[in-house]
Amino acid sequence: MNAAQKRAAKRARRPTYWTPRKLVDPDTGEEVGALVPAHPIDRRLARERKLREGVEYRIEIKKARNAKFHRLAHAIGALLVEHVDGFEGLDAHDAIKRVQRESGVCCEEVEIDIPGMGKLLAKQAESIAFDEMTPERFEQFFEGITKYIDKTYAPNLLEDVRTEYHQMVAGERG
Repeated sequence: MNAAQKRAAKRARRPTYWTPRKLVDPDTGEEVGALVPAHPIDRRLARERKLREGVEYRIEIKKARNAKFHRLAHAIGALLVEHVDGFEGLDAHDAIKRVQRESGVCCEEVEIDIPGMGKLLAKQAESIAFDEMTPERFEQFFEGITKYIDKTYAPNLLEDVRTEYHQMVAGERG
């Protein structure tokens, strides 16, 4: 499978987001519940997948995770990149994943066999992608990394940056 085929296969598995709406059925004139694409990107993905009216589809429905918490985690990552030595050159996501691995929050220990050296235990961070982590697990992740940041990095931040960090976190916890 070449790179273009791999990208297409990954896109085909990408979840789309839909919102329940009350609409009028053009055939009967009756008001019905319908799922409609939530965003323009979801409409585009539905077209790319050639979803057609009148065709029956099997779907799995999951309540979407709150995007503001995902954005907040990445805002904290950006704050780390901007203000903590050793994080420069990372993007916000990579900073959050680094803190996740350092703290061990939502990580799995995996054993790697290194020929000639033996076995090594490593921490593999769980994906925080919307379709990979439940809202409850994301809350556990967020609580864990912020406690770790509080203990490890916050004491070394300048007062105004530390205040900004605590306001970001407290605003979502309170």
